[in-house]
Amino acid sequence: MKKGLVLLGMLLLLVTGCTTSTKEQKMVCTRTTNMNGMEMSFNYEVYYKGSDVTKVKTTEQITTDQIDTLNQYKDQVESLYSNFDNIKQYKYDVSIDGNTLTSTTDINYETMDINELIKIDSSIEQLLNDNKKVDFDKITQVYEQTGATCKTE
Repeated sequence: MKKGLVLLGMLLLLVTGCTTSTKEQKMVCTRTTNMNGMEMSFNYEVYYKGSDVTKVKTTEQITTDQIDTLNQYKDQVESLYSNFDNIKQYKYDVSIDGNTLTSTTDINYETMDINELIKIDSSIEQLLNDNKKVDFDKITQVYEQTGATCKTE
């Protein structure tokens, strides 16, 4: 009987220890750089459950005295993001305030039809795991390869 209880206890520990976390966690990746007289800062908030990314919120800022350059960047970013206008879970905003352009995105992968996103941007497939969810480790690698420092909170 004791042996059965010990085995049951070990089995429960194994099962509860190996299940994926259902609690949403957060990682923040940041990067700053100066290039051609422009200060750039990038902030990526990645929300995830287990190995599946649920949401990504980004804030990218470019500061320069070259207003024409900011307007060109704004046009380019709006053109790029406009491809995602029909996906409700993909929200973006691009604005210029003084000498700073701010681009923000709020992407909810948890409720998004990932196949719709793939139709627009097939490169997203590189980030998916076997369950067709954005993989936490893969997206972390992408941010770190661009020079960002990532920390879980």
